[in-house]
Amino acid sequence: MTTFKKFKKIKSVLNEIPGIKTYKEFDILIEIGYHEELGKPLTLKQLTQLGIASQATLCRHLNRLVQEGMVKKEASADDRRSFVLRLSTTATRSFTSHFSKIIEHLGDCAVFSPKSRSRTFKKL
Repeated sequence: MTTFKKFKKIKSVLNEIPGIKTYKEFDILIEIGYHEELGKPLTLKQLTQLGIASQATLCRHLNRLVQEGMVKKEASADDRRSFVLRLSTTATRSFTSHFSKIIEHLGDCAVFSPKSRSRTFKKL
């Protein structure tokens, strides 16, 4: 299988994740989930500083993701004027179920050998 055919397969798996319509939304959800796993949920300001998109674009995508039930906005414990962003249970389940499909496609790549895969899974 050629390199770009593999990338197309991975892209098709990403397109199957419900609630995500654009790659910017995918990036937003990944950043929210990543920082949530670290125990430091993002605020809108912090998300803007990551440079994914302008603040207006982020707000537009976030509003849609909140309506779709993928993201929850919660009042910050430190400052009630700001909100922290968290993935919903639905979003977490969607990413978890599609992650194994992406790993399958990566397993077809020579760069992602079984040895490096086992090291990656130990870290997870």
